[in-house]
Amino acid sequence: MKNYLIILKLMLFPYIAIFQNTISEELKTKMQDVSNSTFLPIEIQVYDDFDVSKLKEQFFKENTPVKKRASIICQKMQNIAKNTQESIVTNIKSSNQKFKNLKSSWIINTIFLDATPMLIKEIADNPNIELIKSKNMRPDIIDYFDSHNSIEIENGTEPGIEAINVRPLWDMGYSGKNTIVFNYDTGVWPEHPAFSNRFLANFYPMNQCWDGYFSNIPNGHVSDHGTHTLGTMSGLVEETNDTIGIAFNSYWIANDFVTSTVETLPPIEDMITSFEWALNPDGNVDTDYDVPDVINNSWRWYNDIDTFQCSGYTVELMNIIEAAGIANIFSAGNNGPDNEGVRSPQRINTNLVNTFCVGSINANNTDYPISTFSCRGPTQCPGEGSLAIYPEVVAPGQNVRSAWGKDSFNTISGTSMASPHVSGAVLLLKEAFPFLTGEEILLALYNTATDLGDDGEDNTYGMGIIDAYAAFNYLSNNYNPIPPNFIENDLVLVSVINGLEGVTCSEEFIPTIN
Repeated sequence: MKNYLIILKLMLFPYIAIFQNTISEELKTKMQDVSNSTFLPIEIQVYDDFDVSKLKEQFFKENTPVKKRASIICQKMQNIAKNTQESIVTNIKSSNQKFKNLKSSWIINTIFLDATPMLIKEIADNPNIELIKSKNMRPDIIDYFDSHNSIEIENGTEPGIEAINVRPLWDMGYSGKNTIVFNYDTGVWPEHPAFSNRFLANFYPMNQCWDGYFSNIPNGHVSDHGTHTLGTMSGLVEETNDTIGIAFNSYWIANDFVTSTVETLPPIEDMITSFEWALNPDGNVDTDYDVPDVINNSWRWYNDIDTFQCSGYTVELMNIIEAAGIANIFSAGNNGPDNEGVRSPQRINTNLVNTFCVGSINANNTDYPISTFSCRGPTQCPGEGSLAIYPEVVAPGQNVRSAWGKDSFNTISGTSMASPHVSGAVLLLKEAFPFLTGEEILLALYNTATDLGDDGEDNTYGMGIIDAYAAFNYLSNNYNPIPPNFIENDLVLVSVINGLEGVTCSEEFIPTIN
């Protein structure tokens, strides 16, 4: 009998080991403390052998066109998620145990749901499951300060724009033509005259230009914050030549996933879906014209201040956006010199520019002092030298005038106002170097920033204030920029003038063609 029990234990050992190692210790404790009918919010991290760093190396080795990379990633990761998640979802749905809010993500290969302890135990031995843990992340907002109404200024240019030295690029003819920014924010009033004519939905279906969570119709009813940040990136009132934006000929797409209070923010799994959307806005992996060049983020995840999310799917998500060739830019946060303000994903430091976080300076003062609210480092994620320093750079974020409401203007402050300056600069550089990845362009801005504060890189200013023209010259040392008025076609029809007055019944006419 003893021998039989020993053999039975040996046979069961692999399954017991799987169960023990699959459920996190923290979740095990929670399961013991609640009844079997209690729903626990969990995330199931699915095992796969996908290595985004190897795919990124392959892209560089094969010189894969930048826009095409997002399509390749979508196709590959969607197939992986489908094959590895199917048995787990089947287990969940076929169980007699109850569950709620089942959602899955292919970009991080993770399943989210509310499950009972009994269901968690039932599915834990699925060989495709790498880890089951509590869902303990929630989004957070990055607020703004010092709001006061402003007016339109004829022939105006904001001092913050001058401070980052974009005028030489404008003088050459660069203005963000043929580039796209995805504004991950509180929504946008699309009719604002500063950028209404460059909403991509003017030319393509709405669902590939607006990722609405609270509304299927683009608007800024949640907050004018997103309208303001977009204005700094892309704003120009043509009638009065009021230049509130940097890349004033760029196109834009947007979402409304960020709100004005933590309590009203979407669940974390929903916020991740907007990154999935950004990699393939039209839902067709055979096209790539719609992939944004820049994602501007003015939000963060509300979580513990330690090394939480210095690894795991949040890091993987940021690495995937970078591998897709997109510049992913974040506001540093408004917690001032308190190091506890560095949250995820801002504190992730996979490399020097991932994630690329921007602190705030006051460009209305020629000394460019740091804003008192600007978050300072070091980051809590492990790393030495530059990897430990936070933020990466600074940009104007104090008393910045930009778009507000449907046709107004406002002057506000915050690191949310600083990051769009970097995003706008990236769009100008992307027009000049469309064949470069967001990472390569961000490295140029990082390496050419003008030092401020203490000598060298520091935890207040990072590398210093960005210099768009210096970054252009830095890249021009190794790459030939595309001329600003370059047209790929041999022949472009500019206009046709009939030349006939009134209505005629002539069988033919000779138009003037430009």
